[in-house]
Amino acid sequence: MPQKVRISSSAVSRSIPTEVGVKAAEIASDLAEANGIVCALAGGIAMHIYGFTRATTDVDLIASEKLPLTSKKKLTFGGESYRIKVGKREVQVDAIVRNDELTAIYQAALADALETDANVKIISPEWMAILKHLAGRAKDKLDLIWLLQQDGLVNRKRIQKNLVKAIGKQSAFFVYEEMKSEFDYADFLKMRERAK
Repeated sequence: MPQKVRISSSAVSRSIPTEVGVKAAEIASDLAEANGIVCALAGGIAMHIYGFTRATTDVDLIASEKLPLTSKKKLTFGGESYRIKVGKREVQVDAIVRNDELTAIYQAALADALETDANVKIISPEWMAILKHLAGRAKDKLDLIWLLQQDGLVNRKRIQKNLVKAIGKQSAFFVYEEMKSEFDYADFLKMRERAK
């Protein structure tokens, strides 16, 4: 008899549905706006909005400064983690305020954020692609390849322009060159899928 795998109820309950994540972002954005802070959705919930639904356990916001909430922990790369109540659920919201070599890129991504039909801004697909490339974790690479495979979602020339604007022509050249292999891989996967 095959061994059964137990599904952890805590693992299932930690995953955030899109509507809960958006509501938590809306609450945080309203508070931020009331205090002169700019913030925009990034991370898993932003990917949900762009059409790629994957499990996520928190809401990531890029912010111009820390939110006026009680911090649960500091983020190692800059920013704070908070808990926001949405209905009966407490949602972890990470407000990312970079304080390292990527600060200029995150600030430029925030400055170019797009409006949504909720009271929440979202990082553009081009900036999402850049941030996913720079994060470099396995889940970020999956998100990046998915973004690049979608017809009409990511303007690759705009990626290059965004990089030049944020970090200058020389540094942008190297980052964009690194990204070309990801463009090629996304194109290969898209062609393979269409050939089926």
